[in-house]
Amino acid sequence: MSTQSDQRLFDALATLCRACASGEVPPTPGEDADPPTALDPEARGVLGEAALAVAFGAFAERGDAHGPMQALLAALGLLAVHAGEEPDPPAEILGIAAEDARVEAEVDRAGEALDSEFGRAADAATLTAALEARILGAAITLAGCTLPEGVEGQAAIRLRAARSLVRLAAGLVALNAVGAPGKGPG
Repeated sequence: MSTQSDQRLFDALATLCRACASGEVPPTPGEDADPPTALDPEARGVLGEAALAVAFGAFAERGDAHGPMQALLAALGLLAVHAGEEPDPPAEILGIAAEDARVEAEVDRAGEALDSEFGRAADAATLTAALEARILGAAITLAGCTLPEGVEGQAAIRLRAARSLVRLAAGLVALNAVGAPGKGPG
């Protein structure tokens, strides 16, 4: 059961989310007020950031994988909307088609390539930067190869690559949550 302050936090978050979605500030409950006030785009952005901050604080206090998973799900949905598609983050995550053997082969290939380029004595920051470049390069290349007909440009390619990377990140967080002893999915 949540405390009264928890309930106020959830009510505030719900109010901010409704204001962002509708584009207007709702009247204060229980008070006779003027009709809702329309928000300009800047005010909507500020409210959106405030809602994220409240959600971040609530999830950070818990200290588990639920917060990152919720943020990744929201990002998947927003990226789908930005691409002009209907958001369905759970279906996107469940649709990950990577085979374990293929994943292991890619891990081995990346490790061998890094070892041959940098040697075993390379520091972690250098190796991480090289892996990031490899991941981004592969994602952008493959996203560019699979664009739907009529969609062109680097922005569309980067959007498809970002969606794929967020989808995979959510899948990894879900695998960690399921694989942790005594834990359910995040």
